[in-house]
Amino acid sequence: MKLPTTSTAPSTQLTPEQVCDLPMDELLAQVNATLDTTEINEPKFFGYITIHASGRATIHLPSQASDLERDIGARFLITMHLGLPTHLFPDVLQATVIRDGEVQV
Repeated sequence: MKLPTTSTAPSTQLTPEQVCDLPMDELLAQVNATLDTTEINEPKFFGYITIHASGRATIHLPSQASDLERDIGARFLITMHLGLPTHLFPDVLQATVIRDGEVQV
């Protein structure tokens, strides 16, 4: 997952609860993001997010994931992107953060 530096993160004041509860279309609009698919369908892989130079984000989710898996994955990635606590998500969800070519875990 590639996350932006602080200067390109959305200027939103969403809480973790709002990220989990808002309708997906509204959430995506608030964080300036779109959904896409990836053909990476490996076990335990739930997707990644890319941040474009414009600040817009694209969330790539496995094409073979269920609707529920895609919803949870997208919301988790948005939570990570916003730098919010992830306590509302299952502990099995973990992310590798890559910034400027550096991997951070």
